[in-house]
Amino acid sequence: MDKIFIYKTATKSVSYDETQWYINDEPQPQKDGDGVSEFKAKANIEAFRLIAQDISRYTSHFKNIAVLTAAGTSMENGKNGGKTRTELWDSYKHEIEAISKILMANEGVLKEKCTSIIKAQNIEDFLSFTILYEKLNGEIKDEHGDSLRCKLEKKIADACRLKLDDTNKHHQDFIRKLTARKPSDPRVQLYTTNYDTLFEQAAQRMNYTIIDGFSFSYPRIFNGTNFDHDIVFREHTRIKQEESFVPNVIQLFKLHGSIDWEKIGDKIYQKEHTEHPCIIYPASEKYESSYEQPYFEMMSHLQTTLRKEGTLLIVAGFGFQDKHIQNVIKEAVFQNPNFHILIVCYGTKKVIEEGEKKEKWIESGITHQLTPEYVSEDGKVMPNVTILFSKFKAFVENYPYNDSYNINILNQDETI
Repeated sequence: MDKIFIYKTATKSVSYDETQWYINDEPQPQKDGDGVSEFKAKANIEAFRLIAQDISRYTSHFKNIAVLTAAGTSMENGKNGGKTRTELWDSYKHEIEAISKILMANEGVLKEKCTSIIKAQNIEDFLSFTILYEKLNGEIKDEHGDSLRCKLEKKIADACRLKLDDTNKHHQDFIRKLTARKPSDPRVQLYTTNYDTLFEQAAQRMNYTIIDGFSFSYPRIFNGTNFDHDIVFREHTRIKQEESFVPNVIQLFKLHGSIDWEKIGDKIYQKEHTEHPCIIYPASEKYESSYEQPYFEMMSHLQTTLRKEGTLLIVAGFGFQDKHIQNVIKEAVFQNPNFHILIVCYGTKKVIEEGEKKEKWIESGITHQLTPEYVSEDGKVMPNVTILFSKFKAFVENYPYNDSYNINILNQDETI
């Protein structure tokens, strides 16, 4: 068993294997009878202690706080959790088989490519391949004349209509902990590629205000200039002759759209029920779509924020597969000297037990494959990067809360 690293910076690391646990590759004291589970537990305690210290230091040093979340943050939502790629693939099995039947009827390269994609169970590659085929050969339809691709896309959207589970408090805790800072500091910016509305539901439970680009009047219509608006105490502002910002406000940018957005004519509306949600589906065309409104507006704000002096970016549950987002982050890492990125990642790897032919999946720890560009193949981490190997819920539970700026909220869901 190789070392599994669960915390890494350019100068520090915490890891464990089946014989010991380590700080900066130095073996740490252990008790007789300790095994891999004890080593892992001790390493986790140390890693979370270090990350709590880091966050306290970063959030006091960096003026601008931005967060990027993706599918990994929706998994731990109790019985209403988001699905893994394998689970999603299985959910679309009927539509995939129907489309594949048409694609596989072609001999040669087309059949080989389709077979390879199906074997890998990669829904993004499958949709991309289907779209390319339809551009050349026309729409793939069922016996009723309905588009099979549209049916597949509808199932993808429906899988993201998640209700915040009663057991899920970490979305609320994360928002509350992030926003516990000086009222005069810039608003925390939360960027997400998720279509679901878990963060919106969490904010609503706590009576938080979200600035998301939509008008406060009804019907809610998107206009990028709404991101320039803020909320202040008018009476307080007049007395102090300075801006007195209302607490419990967060900015939300949904980079790939949302299941409660719908495009009607040339306008984007936010609605409780949508038949055709305005989202970028997981296919290669999403890079082109990201240059259209309202997605371009969101990406512009992300790029501008990451270029600002004194910016901390927290990335959680993001697989670094979206090139248009990855490129913006890389630019900040390489070119912004007063920028830091904290990556929270989780993954598994397949191993074969010694002496057996049986395969099993174990935690991968921090690897080059899990965090490309930021961890080299020989394991070195860039200077302005901190990486924690953790699921989202555990990260939130260990995220330090700054009670210096605690705002009393009458809320039955109070968990801090």
